[in-house]
Amino acid sequence: MTEDERRAVEGVVLPVWLVEERRTVEVADGEIVGLGYTPYLDRQCTVPLDEDNAAPVLPGVFCARVSGVSFHDDVAQLPHFAAGRGVEIHTEVANAQDRNPLAVYGGGLRVGYVPASIAGSLAPSGTRSGRGIVLMEWSSNGQRHGLTVLGSMHVTLQVSVDA
Repeated sequence: MTEDERRAVEGVVLPVWLVEERRTVEVADGEIVGLGYTPYLDRQCTVPLDEDNAAPVLPGVFCARVSGVSFHDDVAQLPHFAAGRGVEIHTEVANAQDRNPLAVYGGGLRVGYVPASIAGSLAPSGTRSGRGIVLMEWSSNGQRHGLTVLGSMHVTLQVSVDA
């Protein structure tokens, strides 16, 4: 995306409706519980934004699990990363491990990264910061160890919660 194209979409607002959801996934040593929301593009909740850890779900918009949360277990337990809380997404130009790293922050603390396959298309070298929302918090035995985030580097998400 060129700089002119980026500027053109900056004023775009994408309405998203969230519906509460609980998921349980069986794993070898028990179960993982997901608490949070499913995002939809329409008020009638017929067009879901499905999680995709490989590519943006819409131009400039991603819905994916945050990578590297296991390296930040203590930070992941903080209330900043509960479902429904806002997060910030920042590039990390000093990160030697990744060409286009996009770190996920809450309360000024990094909890992990947008998957590299998505970050490469959202933030080619030096793109500024973005915003998002924690959709789902994944836990087992009361310990949060995974997050799914809906976010964007280019458009503004206008989020409404339906009960």
